[in-house]
This record gives sequence, structure tokens and C-alpha cells, in this order.
Amino acid sequence: MQCRDFRELADSYLSDELLVETNHDVLRHLETCAGCRRELAARRELRSKLRVGFEKAPDLQMSEEFAGRLTTQLRDAGFSGARFPAAKYLAIAASLLIVGALGFIVMQQRWRRQTVVALTASVVGDHRDCALNHRLDEKPIDLDDAGRKYDSAYINLVKAVMTDGKLPAGVEFVDAHSCVFKGRRFGHVILRYGGQLVSVLVTNIESKDRNGSTGVKEAVAEAQMDGFQLAHFETTRHTVYVVSGLSDAENRSIAQAIEPSVSRHISDAEGTT
Repeated sequence: MQCRDFRELADSYLSDELLVETNHDVLRHLETCAGCRRELAARRELRSKLRVGFEKAPDLQMSEEFAGRLTTQLRDAGFSGARFPAAKYLAIAASLLIVGALGFIVMQQRWRRQTVVALTASVVGDHRDCALNHRLDEKPIDLDDAGRKYDSAYINLVKAVMTDGKLPAGVEFVDAHSCVFKGRRFGHVILRYGGQLVSVLVTNIESKDRNGSTGVKEAVAEAQMDGFQLAHFETTRHTVYVVSGLSDAENRSIAQAIEPSVSRHISDAEGTT
């Protein structure tokens, strides 16, 4: 097994989705490859952070009012059970409802974690295969043309990225286009900083990706995958990633610099669609 093969299988390995024989191949490779062991540890840490983040997400928590009201109803049903046997069935039904709701929440959390990991992997893949290696299956198209045809947020995106004068000194514009990686379309602005190419990737968050999202713009969040640093922020219907081989602090500084103007630009575009 080569390192390239391992990277393609790493997420499936962590999710226990591989055949026994393939698992053995992965383990043999990890025994001799320190780089892939570090990569696996980084992915496991990312999954752990995502799991904790989702479990603590406000929109997935049972409200205190609901919990208190349900507790009172169950208690009252129990006290009145001697005179009204039917109340026992109410208590049982309510308990089953709680179990079902908790099961749904757990499944929803798992589904959302998988979706976020898949999106992050697509972002890293697009940066690697488009900006660095120029080996996409589908040829990129002009950014403004893609904006008129697919997503108005792409129109004048370069101006939004380069405006406000907040980018670190030395950041240079390289290219801009719209590209597709594994079926997902991105608005892609490529910068250069410190000798490294930096991808600013904008994509629409479809309803299946939001699944429970509050629709409120998130602050800049960070992660790491395949040796690349990632920082991202969200608007109502889009997510913006900054991906590079820079240090965590350098990559984050670019994301923080462009967040105000890019968020305004995309929010204005969302308001017209």
C-alpha cells in the first residue's frame, strides 16, 4: 500500500468501514510509515473535535423547559396511576418518545459529522488537485461566468477577497475560476503568500449539508487534514474555506482578514437569490 492509497482509505478505516483484509493492509502500512501515522492521528483528532462540537451544539440540546415539563407530566402520571390505569400507558409512551428522540439526535449528529468530514475532504482535495497539481477531471471556467450560471456569490468574488486592505503584507493574487471536485462546485480564488499557494474556496451549503443549522454566520473555525491547514466561516447558505500549507497562524490570519468583506459580499448575493 502506498501513502496515496492510505489517504483515500483513512476516513473509511476510522469509521470501521473496510474489509478485514484491507484493514490488515492499512495496519501493515502504518507500521512502517511515520507520516501516515501522523496523518491518521490528525484525522482522528479532527473527528473528535467535530464530535464534541456537534454534541454541544445549542440546536441539538433538549431545552430546560421541555425537560422540566416532561418530568412533571411523567411524575403526575405515576402518582395518578392507581386511580387511572391508562396514565401508566401515557408514562410508557412518553418514555418511548424520549428514547426515540434521543436516538434520532444521535443519528443526526453522526450524519452531520460525516457530512462535515466529507466536505472538508473535498476542500482539501480541490486545493491539492486544482491549485497545486492542475489535475481536475473537469476544466475550470471563468468565475464571473460561473456566477451568472450557477451561483451569484462568485461574481466579483476576487474583489471581495482582495478588498479592505487587511490581508497580510506580501499576499499576491494568482488566479480565480470556478472548478468542480467530486461533484461539488467551488468558487476558487488562488493567492500566494510566503512561497505557498493559498486557496479561498466558496461553495453552496445545500439543505442536506445544513441539516439543523441555525443559519447564523459562524466565526472563523480551524482544522487540519492531509498536512494542510484549514480555516472556514459560514454565511446563511455558503461556507468559505482558506486552505494552505502555511502555518496555522498564517492561514488563520488570511481567513480573518477576508472574513468581513467576503461575508458581506456573499450575504448581499444571497439576498438577491
